[in-house]
Amino acid sequence: MKEKLQQGERVLGCSFNEARDPGSVYALAAAGADTVFFDFEHNAHNTETVLDLVAHAHGAGIAPLVRPPSVEYEWITRLLDGGCQSLLIPHLRTPAEVHNLIELSFYHPLGRRGVVMVGGAGVNYQEVTDVRHAMRWANQQTLLGLVIETAEAVENLPDMLVPGIGLAVVGHQDLAHSFGVAGEPNHHLVVDAEHQVAALCRQRGIAFGAFRSDPVAIHAAFDQGAQLIVHGGILAYIRRCVREAAELVKGDGPDTPHPIA
Repeated sequence: MKEKLQQGERVLGCSFNEARDPGSVYALAAAGADTVFFDFEHNAHNTETVLDLVAHAHGAGIAPLVRPPSVEYEWITRLLDGGCQSLLIPHLRTPAEVHNLIELSFYHPLGRRGVVMVGGAGVNYQEVTDVRHAMRWANQQTLLGLVIETAEAVENLPDMLVPGIGLAVVGHQDLAHSFGVAGEPNHHLVVDAEHQVAALCRQRGIAFGAFRSDPVAIHAAFDQGAQLIVHGGILAYIRRCVREAAELVKGDGPDTPHPIA
C-alpha cells in the first residue's frame, strides 16, 4: 500500500469495526479491497485479536491499517513487531508529538525503534542474517498516517506533515467537536480544514486519504486529490444488504400484502 500511494495510485480500504472473524478479511480482499482498517482506538479488541487479524490480512494479500489507541511505546512497538507496518495515528496535536511518533516507529537513522530481530512477523518471518539490512527493510515498509482531528493540529499542520509521515486524513466528527460545531462535519470550518490538509499533502508529496460512505462523496474526495478511500465497514455492509433483502421480502411496511396472498 505504501508503494502504491507513493506512486500516486488509488487505494480502497474497508473498516473492520467490531468484527473478529478472519473470513471477513478474506471476503473483503476477494471483493477488491486493497487494505482493511482495524480501529484499535474505538473497538474493544485486544492486542492478540488485532495481530491475528493483521496476519490474516497479509495472508489475504491486502494491507492491514491499524489505528492504535494512543502513541505509547508499548502500542507502537507491539503493532510494528506484530507485522502491522501501516499505522493511522489519532489525536496528535503538536510537532513534538509527531517527532516522538517517528522516533518510536523507525529504526536508526530515522528513529530509535526498539530492535528485535528474531525472525517473527516484524520481518515477515524471514531469517535475519544482516540486522542492518532488516532494519532498512522495516523502515522502507513502515507507513505512518495522521488523523487531523483537532483545531490545534490544523494550526500546527505545516510542522506536523513532515518527512516520516506518509499519509494524512481528516477526522470530521472529532474536528467538528474541536471547532465547537459538534455534529456538523460539513461545517465550513471542517471543510476548509480538509482543503488545507489536502493542499499541503499535494505540496509535500504526502498521500491524502478520506473516510467516505457514499459514491458522490468519494468522487468529491477524488477531486481533492484523495488516494486512499476508507469506504463503509462490516456493520454498514450487513445493514445495507439485509435492509435491501428485507424490503424485497417484507415490502414497504408491515401492512403490505404478500404478493402471493
